Amino acid sequence: MATQPGEVDSAAAAKYAALRREIKECAQEPGATLDMLHAVQRQFGYLEPQAVGMVAEELGITKAQLYGVATFYTMFFFEPKPPVIARVCVNLSCHLRGAQEVLHTLEEAAAAQPEDFEVEEVMCLGLCEQAPALLVNEVAVGGVSPAEALQKVQAKVSAIAGSE
Repeated sequence: MATQPGEVDSAAAAKYAALRREIKECAQEPGATLDMLHAVQRQFGYLEPQAVGMVAEELGITKAQLYGVATFYTMFFFEPKPPVIARVCVNLSCHLRGAQEVLHTLEEAAAAQPEDFEVEEVMCLGLCEQAPALLVNEVAVGGVSPAEALQKVQAKVSAIAGSE
């Protein structure tokens, strides 16, 4: 059944309820702004505008001020993304240890399943001693071959698909 404008379906209502609990828990903590933005992104997969409004209200600031904070950081999304993001480090250390091959392998796989995951190039993950390195969502993975990197990403995709 379709929802009316301004209404939300039961799945979205559950996400808003979970978000309300999360923002109430961290509202009194110093630095709560970033924690709350992360909570929105965790629940919705991006900074959903109505949810950002809830956070702004809780913090007593405007949505514009909150978006000003969010746009400073590169790991906040303003539109829906696939559930898995693979960030491949391509700095010198990782490049010399095969990051381009990892990146190429993951990009080819992502092109075949764009609804499942996306690949991003990043300049540094701070894992030079584990080159080549990548982040699969928020999990750091180092010293991987292209095949191992793809396996890690596919495992995360499968885990998320299994939890839905």
